[in-house]
Amino acid sequence: MKIIDVNSWDRKKSYDWFSRFSNPAYHLGARIDVSALINLKNEYKRSFFEDMLYLTVKALNSVPEMRLRIVEDKVVEYDAPSPSFTVATRGGLFDICRAEWDDNPDVFRKRIRDAIDETVGYGGNKQFGDASADVYYVTCLPWLDFDTMSDPIPDSVESLSIPRICWGKYVFRDGKYELSLNITVSHALVDGKPLTDAFNAVQSFVNDCRNLLIK
Repeated sequence: MKIIDVNSWDRKKSYDWFSRFSNPAYHLGARIDVSALINLKNEYKRSFFEDMLYLTVKALNSVPEMRLRIVEDKVVEYDAPSPSFTVATRGGLFDICRAEWDDNPDVFRKRIRDAIDETVGYGGNKQFGDASADVYYVTCLPWLDFDTMSDPIPDSVESLSIPRICWGKYVFRDGKYELSLNITVSHALVDGKPLTDAFNAVQSFVNDCRNLLIK
């Protein structure tokens, strides 16, 4: 982790401008070709969610701007944030759990399963929220193929600086499997080019999923 010297930062002007907004968040949605990941899932009977979560976090962590947060009025760049993600519990309700990031896909997938088992075991009684800003907020709507979405964001500069990621139901269209991916970021930290880089990194890693996931 390192603290950014905002006064010498090359995007200080943009940071100062957008930091004045009560809500500088914006979101972008795009369709990702997940055919390679679906083929891998069917061939090896793997969890699509676990693999998609691994590839998405790995992609986001490859873009420095996506690792920026505002913590105690300082701009911080984390080394490799972990996902804080939603998980279904009982009766259509959901809860939130966190899996510590590891670049080894097998280690990370086990952490996902352990986090889900532990969270569901609480019976939905633990409080929402993650005390750390060293996360990505991730959710998915596997029941719906949507175009874009917006996120509820609390009145907290620190929380607002955390990227929010959501993907929908994958569908077969025009000879390939597509997935709608939505990413919400703070414009005080992330401009359009690095956000585009994040989408392109997700697509690149999904295309290369066989080499990245099968060890």
